[in-house]
Amino acid sequence: MTSTRNKTAQQKQPRSRGAIIAGVLGAVVIIALIGAVVFGSTEPGSEYGSPEVTGQLPLMPPNNSVDPTAAGFDAPIVVGQDFDGEEVRIENDGRAKAIVFLAHWCPHCQAEVPRVQAWLDETGGVEGVDIYSVSTSMNSGQPNFPASDWLDREAWTPPLIRDDSDNTVLIAHGRGGFPFWVFVDANGKVALRVSGETQIAELESIMQALATS
Repeated sequence: MTSTRNKTAQQKQPRSRGAIIAGVLGAVVIIALIGAVVFGSTEPGSEYGSPEVTGQLPLMPPNNSVDPTAAGFDAPIVVGQDFDGEEVRIENDGRAKAIVFLAHWCPHCQAEVPRVQAWLDETGGVEGVDIYSVSTSMNSGQPNFPASDWLDREAWTPPLIRDDSDNTVLIAHGRGGFPFWVFVDANGKVALRVSGETQIAELESIMQALATS
């Protein structure tokens, strides 16, 4: 009888160890999944901000790459957060501004960001004109997500505001095609809006006109 009981116990032991190992692995997987949801930067919600916007510009006319129709309008005031949670304000502070709206999945944005950053690294930009950026239209199902990683890779330096899931900041400025630039004079009035990929020479020319206006 003793021999039979020992043999039975030996047969059960491997199955018991297997069940324990499977249970431990299952717990590890569950913990990892919880950590990814809570802490993972690739979750769509972690890329959104909660900006406060005051003001509204008319919608960008369809098929227009350069739009003067909003000229003279008060530029919207935006208070939001960057990817580190720090406050960023775009408001009438007596300085001219160039505001660029970027979408991580847009190939034209992916081409323009490194060009603009290289120009800023080389020249410092145009004196008297501050460049701001807005990360908008984020979509975890589209390429090059998350936007924060993309802009980190490009060593993007202009102050940035995270748009919300409704693209409130983009819509308030008229929702042009990406990359979408809104140029504002030192009096807080819109001077020009430009939709689509823009060469550095043109951007520099517009900003120089802003600086002297």
